[in-house]
Amino acid sequence: MPALTRERILRTAVRLADRDGPDAVTLRKIARELDVHVTSLYHYVRTRDAVTDGIVELLLDEAKLPTGPIAWDAWVRQFIDAVIGIAATHPGAFHALQQRPVQGARATASFEIAMAAFMEAGFTAADAFAAIKTAAYLALMIGRERSMVARGDMPETQLDELPAEQFPLVRSVATEAADYENVWDFGVETLIIGLRARLDQPG
Repeated sequence: MPALTRERILRTAVRLADRDGPDAVTLRKIARELDVHVTSLYHYVRTRDAVTDGIVELLLDEAKLPTGPIAWDAWVRQFIDAVIGIAATHPGAFHALQQRPVQGARATASFEIAMAAFMEAGFTAADAFAAIKTAAYLALMIGRERSMVARGDMPETQLDELPAEQFPLVRSVATEAADYENVWDFGVETLIIGLRARLDQPG
């Protein structure tokens, strides 16, 4: 049997979440998957929150977030693309990113780079932080939808069941509205346009 390590435990947690859903990730179920007693895990992860933090760490490592010098708008696009990619690859484990704040130096490295990029472009520190938070909100929201699409359980409004005479405009875009990629891209580009306009404001 391979040695028990923190990384092995966390990778098992990711696999469990992707296979059985995020609610399946408990210390007892992880121990069962690893064929060890649950107390064996406590040296590496003492609580479920510690497991969730570790899942976030693993996912962000895998995402290859931008960590080198970069323009602020390129950071926004690359950051959101990376997060969406993780949602597609790990639709169950992605839930962890919505449950816990980023912890640790490795997970935070991309945000330090982003602060530098925004401030070099002329944003104040406060506005740079707000811009990064907004990009993270958008990434998580798009990622949530992307994970649901990947799992095949994306709920949709049944537009074709609405009365045509009462909702002609809504029904007319039913096909276009279902093109999630276009909607996600629209959101990203609209955010960048808005941030650029804010940057260009006098004073």
